[in-house]
Amino acid sequence: MNLSPFFFNNKGAAALLTVLIIGAAALIMAVSASFLSIGELDLGYTSQKGGEAFALADGCMEDALRHLRLDGAYAGGTLNVGSNSCILSINPSGGNKIVNVRSTVGDYNKEIEVNLTLSGNIITINSWIQK
Repeated sequence: MNLSPFFFNNKGAAALLTVLIIGAAALIMAVSASFLSIGELDLGYTSQKGGEAFALADGCMEDALRHLRLDGAYAGGTLNVGSNSCILSINPSGGNKIVNVRSTVGDYNKEIEVNLTLSGNIITINSWIQK
């Protein structure tokens, strides 16, 4: 089948072909942009939930340190904040104590470990590690 007469006899066919090519390219760019924006939304959501989990773990650690300052025998437990929770565990390590906090916000978790020295009601933090 010879298409040459079609293109030479119909002056609008070349313009139509150009419009189709430009339209296809624009469609490909629009689909790519939408996939990128979906990825950015997912990344933003993950970052937000991770930040919430960190804030909860940090607050629970501060609460554990306050309890330790008031009662050196405090052993930890579970702390519920709304629908979220923290698990606090305190383990002796020589003359120091190691405090572990694991927070859960939905499917996101954050863990903080603090090595501290407790002398009376004075706390000296030796290390604070985010995991």
